[in-house]
Amino acid sequence: MMQDRIHCPPTTLEELKYQIAKRQIVFPDRLEQVAKQILAQPEMIAFESAAAIARNCKVSQTTVHRLAQHIGFRTFGEFRAMIRDHLRKISESSLEERRWSNSLWVSIRAPRRLRRP
Repeated sequence: MMQDRIHCPPTTLEELKYQIAKRQIVFPDRLEQVAKQILAQPEMIAFESAAAIARNCKVSQTTVHRLAQHIGFRTFGEFRAMIRDHLRKISESSLEERRWSNSLWVSIRAPRRLRRP
């Protein structure tokens, strides 16, 4: 499986998912087990320790670290940073959408307030 490893790690979660879908990254069984859970719940890697992730996935902590290296990261911390960045961007985007929606609502309602009977 060494030939399946990439040299430059993905910079976004979307890029990681794309590489997996295109089979640019192929996982051995144990790593695939962990990868599936992390992709389903990226907040797990962002906020839990490698030991906690290992317990949740029923694998060794070493397997969790090997997953990060298999994807192309030098350390588990680098992988965690990419996932945290992804979640931060989603959060900021969601906040911006709510602000836009609220400002749209205010602008729609404002003319009604200014009308006089």
